[in-house]
Amino acid sequence: MDQRPVRLERQPAGGPTFLFADLAGYTALTEQRGDEAAAELAREFRRTMCRLSRDHGARQVKSMGDGVMIWAPDAGAAVSLAVDTLQQVGTRPDLLPVRVGVHTGPAVRRGADWYGSAVNVAARLADQAHPNEALVSEATWATARCEFTRPVDSRRELDLRGLDRRVAAWRLA
Repeated sequence: MDQRPVRLERQPAGGPTFLFADLAGYTALTEQRGDEAAAELAREFRRTMCRLSRDHGARQVKSMGDGVMIWAPDAGAAVSLAVDTLQQVGTRPDLLPVRVGVHTGPAVRRGADWYGSAVNVAARLADQAHPNEALVSEATWATARCEFTRPVDSRRELDLRGLDRRVAAWRLA
């Protein structure tokens, strides 16, 4: 029998919250300016997102090319991080517009990575976001609303690839 101590992490209300962000137009930029320029841009984006994540008590789980996956300690921190991402990445002339998806829900941690429906929904929301837009799931907004006073723009019901149900999301832009 394994006698190693089990490390328990505080699970916030509603479960962990995940934020996915990627650069809109990255593939076209790669074609226009070449791989080296695109790689430098992606590197600066990851560096910026790592700093913003730390500022909000979140952790960058991994990066994939021009995209990042971030775990946040709670829904309010993730929504604040999404707003700061739009303001501090989406407005920079040296970067491309950013698309963000945020969702709260159950997930499974294996080592340093996370798996599960909440991760998938956050990624799919980022896929559906327009440039310089964040889509925040209803589950995240319901949990974060009490600690976050910024108004949201509009609510949408989205069909997300691979899901049998529609997902309600609020738009931040």
